[in-house]
Amino acid sequence: MNKPNNKILVINTGGTITMAAKASGELQAGKGEVLIELIKNLTTDLCSTIEVKPLTGADGAVIGTSDSSEIGPKHWDAMASMIISHNDDYDGFVVLHGTDTMSYTASALSFCLAQNTKPVVVTGAQVPLSKPGSDGLQNLRLALYVADQSGKSLPALSEVMICFAGQLLRGNRSRKSSTRSAVGFSTPNAQILGELFPVPTIFKEQLRALPNAYPPLNNSSLGYSDKVLSMNLNPGFTGELLLKIIKGSDIEGLVLRVFGSGTAPDDFNLAQVVEQAKNETNDRFKCAVIVTDVYNGSLDIHRYAAGKNLRSPFIIDGRDMTPEAASTKLMWVLGSDDRKQQLVKLLGSAVCHEMSAK
Repeated sequence: MNKPNNKILVINTGGTITMAAKASGELQAGKGEVLIELIKNLTTDLCSTIEVKPLTGADGAVIGTSDSSEIGPKHWDAMASMIISHNDDYDGFVVLHGTDTMSYTASALSFCLAQNTKPVVVTGAQVPLSKPGSDGLQNLRLALYVADQSGKSLPALSEVMICFAGQLLRGNRSRKSSTRSAVGFSTPNAQILGELFPVPTIFKEQLRALPNAYPPLNNSSLGYSDKVLSMNLNPGFTGELLLKIIKGSDIEGLVLRVFGSGTAPDDFNLAQVVEQAKNETNDRFKCAVIVTDVYNGSLDIHRYAAGKNLRSPFIIDGRDMTPEAASTKLMWVLGSDDRKQQLVKLLGSAVCHEMSAK
């Protein structure tokens, strides 16, 4: 057996993978007792020492495990803070997470960890480890394999990734695609990074080169605004109603899923709404980001005349970003005064391969 020479930190945020059934039969977040025992056994398969820690805040207080519906900005800050503060102590990181908001978390982490040079692998399960037929064991085993950089069997990975059902996906390109299938995630607008089963294969041409134009890996990259509204444009929804919603709240930014390749009805003039909202809120409201409401595809707001009301300096073309990436990116940009000063630049260009070039 190889002597462990690298260290992996597993951050347990909860989710289905660690859940146990209540007396009523409902699943609830557990502390991961089964997980700890499994990881002890998995250590012998790897060249790394594995440590499991609960999610903790910057003050050291344990946040504990949660259903993924509870995960939000404070949890993303806590996860990123743990990875940043322990970056010199570990060679790779695995985040255990529920599937419902996993793509949001993987996207959020990718922005604040854009300068990270170590693998961050997010994984979970559709069926708890405590139940027969769980997909959690394979997902966990493969996530640890990816995070283990000591064996040199894989190329160096500096991504925030999702490992699920034998596939390795770029986190900020991922979407949950099924509530039932073991293949629960996909990247509709990007190639996957690798196939891990039955023979591990990484598609090197898909891996990112580490950027150098953004803040270094430290706590200055943390912070997310919770004042972002993400919604669909529905037939019959008016600009007047949207303006009332913005003015009657403390919303700073909007992510709007528009029709197809970028169209909206004549009576929904988003450009006018956004500019009026900025003026009438004394610039508290900053901008809107638009993405397509179609699962696979990209915006082209100049293709149809019906896209004319979506064109404004204060409306950012999200191109082929997922709604999850667009929402968390806007939350991240609005999460610090320094980033707000670069709002148009950061939102209009890729920070870490979350959207394709124009």
